[in-house]
Amino acid sequence: MSRKQEQDTGVPAIDRDTAATGRMRLRGVVDEAWRDIVSGTSHAFMLMLILAALVGGLSAADLFSIRSIAQQVDRYIASGASTYVIEFKGRISGEACERLSSVDGVLASGALRSKNDKVTSAVLPSASIPSLDATTGALGVFASSTRSGTVTLSTRDYDGIWLSSQAAQSVNASAGSKLALHAGGSVRIAGVFQYPDDGRSSNYQYVALSQVPVDANDFDQCVVKTWPVPDALQALLQSTVSSWPSDASQQPTISQLNATQGSKLDAVKAFRERQSALAPLVMLVIAFFIGFAVVRVRRLELASAMHCGEPKTALWLQMLLEALVWCCSAILVTLPLTIWAITHMDTGIIIASPTLVGILSRVPAAALAGVLAGVTLAMLVTRERDLFRYFKNR
Repeated sequence: MSRKQEQDTGVPAIDRDTAATGRMRLRGVVDEAWRDIVSGTSHAFMLMLILAALVGGLSAADLFSIRSIAQQVDRYIASGASTYVIEFKGRISGEACERLSSVDGVLASGALRSKNDKVTSAVLPSASIPSLDATTGALGVFASSTRSGTVTLSTRDYDGIWLSSQAAQSVNASAGSKLALHAGGSVRIAGVFQYPDDGRSSNYQYVALSQVPVDANDFDQCVVKTWPVPDALQALLQSTVSSWPSDASQQPTISQLNATQGSKLDAVKAFRERQSALAPLVMLVIAFFIGFAVVRVRRLELASAMHCGEPKTALWLQMLLEALVWCCSAILVTLPLTIWAITHMDTGIIIASPTLVGILSRVPAAALAGVLAGVTLAMLVTRERDLFRYFKNR
């Protein structure tokens, strides 16, 4: 290039030549990596299958472990083990009890009060059904008595009485039907709540619930469905007491609706101590050895290239590009597993979907990091001066 041309551009000719050479070298590295992949020299397809199986297997193991914990929590809540009852006859505030539903960890809450009259049906007059006054929140607690979540009741659901499943079966009643009364007339069955005989308190096994306003301080019980169980649950329950007697011997009683499932389920501890939590670490180690082995089996080829003048940096970049192709392909192959987990597996009771995505992405991330680290270390220990030894031990 002439001096005039150099002056016109304002860039030294040697710098432009160096940049052009760098672009050509990078293009050559990419082309060589692509040729190795297409020709099968890098065994990219086989490595992709192996890594995909490992990533998918370890991710699935962790996923099903998390689901198992979620199912355990689901059963615990649905059994009534995380539902608590404070009983203090005539001293429970309905409004204070209902307000507990706004506290973190409280799914639903409502007050109950015994009634002197019973529901006596024309079908079975000899077996009158004990009746309780219930606030709207209490109806919600019993409507979801066998679920881990809550249900939303409509205005229509408060029009009439609610029967336990055993009471409804005894009088052959169903939700929405009319129950003929022994004294004449009828009452609408607004709903039927399930109350299985699985260790729950028998107080609500054969009962009728009638919705009443909350603005009273003479309720007998406050039923609170929780998860996770608040640390200050006892204080929260005692806050529903409208008036404390001067006699210290009179105290409210607090109990689990179902004490047969244990007094506590530490889901956080179970989640943290699950064995599959080590899956990313296991993947990192395995991927590191795979990446290291992939380069070491080609050490003779790489040392020969260095002997012919190929820069070690260019060869390292080539190995990284090849590894990225089959490693990223393996991760893409397992991507449907993550999508399926988010859309089909109900783990929201212990972990939100965004957090689940983050946890499941640890295994693929560990695979990528391990492979690249293994490739890099293998390139560092591959030297041109060992060419003769590599040739001798091939």
